[in-house]
Amino acid sequence: MQKRTVKLLAMLLIALLPLCGCSRSLGERAIVKIVYLDESNGQIEAGLAVFTCTPNSDTASVEGEARIYTAQGASIEEALYHAERQQNKKPFYAQNEILLLGPGAAADVTPYLRHFAAENAARPNLAAFLTPLTLEEFAGCEEGIGDIVREGERLMSRGAQGAALTQSLFELELSGESGMRGYLPVFSFSKEEKDFRGVRQLALMEDGAPYRMLEDAPMQLFLLLAERSNRLTLYTQIDGETVSFHAQQLCLTRVSSMAGGVPKLTVRLTGAVEDITADGVPVEAGARQNAAGRINLYLNELAKELNEATFARGNDIFHYGWWMKQFDTASCEALLRAGTLYETAQIEFISDLKPV
Repeated sequence: MQKRTVKLLAMLLIALLPLCGCSRSLGERAIVKIVYLDESNGQIEAGLAVFTCTPNSDTASVEGEARIYTAQGASIEEALYHAERQQNKKPFYAQNEILLLGPGAAADVTPYLRHFAAENAARPNLAAFLTPLTLEEFAGCEEGIGDIVREGERLMSRGAQGAALTQSLFELELSGESGMRGYLPVFSFSKEEKDFRGVRQLALMEDGAPYRMLEDAPMQLFLLLAERSNRLTLYTQIDGETVSFHAQQLCLTRVSSMAGGVPKLTVRLTGAVEDITADGVPVEAGARQNAAGRINLYLNELAKELNEATFARGNDIFHYGWWMKQFDTASCEALLRAGTLYETAQIEFISDLKPV
């Protein structure tokens, strides 16, 4: 009797093996590397950048055949389902780390981000980008999509100037009734290999929509204040001159206090500034102290403008409120309840870079 039971169990296990999802190799799946979503004329538009490997492949690689499949639907789920059905392999999303949101979706990115945040355990490294490309333009990039994926993955590690330009979904502020707050990078590319591929703009977000674009010097200082970078390499205008300089391994310190019953935070930037040029000419040793002083004043004004664009309007990307609470939690909480913390708190930025 016991032998018969064991035999029946063995036969049952053999019969179930074809049904087990674990037996499916990556070569039998469509490996999704990019999900594109947009909205147009009341329809959700979806695009999937899919890579296929040989039947015996054990790992997903962008060296495989690349295709882009597109579809529309009444919801995110429906649009993605129809895009998946454009090919006959089972979609594999575990290696999907790039989410692109098109121009229509940018009107309110919140529902798109919340949709993927709800399944974050399946894709813990998924990062969202805005993109100016329409679905048709995205689909036209099929031939070079491998290089675009590689650039997106590079941006997710360390981007230009050593800055981490992206955030995983769990880092985004999606809680509460209001829409997403914070910032999103803008990923630009095209089907032309010679065109720029990468991020040169950051979108400040409020209620799920962009309200200001940052690029060049404001973008670099923003990333520094957000602790996504520790260097600056600027080429900008200061007092009518074209000034360039390089500063790295920079340090930010924050000191909280009370000034006239109002919370105050002093943010100080220290470090060395080097390779200073003015109108293309290297600044001589005797004039570097003065040049560094002008650079410090410039950064002070730039930080003030960034504060007006973020903290002063309640978009506390730099977590200044948290630092002020460390000094006087009760006062800060009272001002938050009254809705006046962001308009009354004082933020002082002091750049104290020294020439070398």
